[in-house]
Amino acid sequence: MVDGPETFTSQRTQAVLNAACESYGLDPTGAGLLRFGENAIYGLDRAPVVVRIGRSVDAANKETRVAKWLELHHFPAARLAPEHGEVIMIDGLPVTFWERIPDDSTPITPAEFGKVLHDLHALPVPDWLDLPSFEPMPKVVGRVKAIPPGYLSASDLEFLLRRYEEISAKYNQLDFALPPGPVHGDAHPGNVMRALDSTLKLIDFEDFAYGPREWDACVMAVRYQAFGWTSDEEYRSYVEAYGFDPIEWSGFSVIRAARELNMTTWLAQTVHESEEVAVEVRKRIRDLRDDQAPRHWRVF
Repeated sequence: MVDGPETFTSQRTQAVLNAACESYGLDPTGAGLLRFGENAIYGLDRAPVVVRIGRSVDAANKETRVAKWLELHHFPAARLAPEHGEVIMIDGLPVTFWERIPDDSTPITPAEFGKVLHDLHALPVPDWLDLPSFEPMPKVVGRVKAIPPGYLSASDLEFLLRRYEEISAKYNQLDFALPPGPVHGDAHPGNVMRALDSTLKLIDFEDFAYGPREWDACVMAVRYQAFGWTSDEEYRSYVEAYGFDPIEWSGFSVIRAARELNMTTWLAQTVHESEEVAVEVRKRIRDLRDDQAPRHWRVF
């Protein structure tokens, strides 16, 4: 079951949080909303637990399998909360409980991120992991069609769907340079946390799939080339740590375009939450209409 943005609201997920905590004897008083997008993620104030409320039960079940796989190999990553390691359903939404990671706010460097990706892609893969085949933009069409009327123009909605078709056709013609395997699917420095002991921990497993490693590897290249969020020196350190330069690969421009469209529609699914989000979404769509336009995008 997947809910559109008209039903997946902060008000609904707050009620789901309260009910889910009650079922496990946890106190949701003072819980803070850490992130609201594909999932609603809450940090409990009275227990070292993070609660993820998702849109898809299949994704939630996959997240628990991935967490168990990473723990089996002692890979530094988010762990399921002890005694609460399975998905529960509340009001039709899947809920999972995770250990809270007390974190150091020191930013993750590109070199550190490259090493995390390198090590992740080197892990052995058990049959029971049962990852779906990777798709570069699996949620774009559903996100666009579920945007409530009045927030985006008909022209913008048509453009997003047309761009999806164009990028998909180009993606299907790509020749990949790296061997396929498990990919995080939404790898970026924001999905790596620095624990208080300086250990780096990978988080957010909902988009794990089996497919081209270039998808993960290109993220830092997009941040460098498209957004200017990474300096020349930082990007070189990333390439050295990971062992592959995505910009030198012939398919990079297609992956960049797909990632930009994903970033735009990810934000668009919460366009009803605030005018601030709506303004940013419209700006991103204007930029996507011009491949040469600078991407001065805000981070949400």
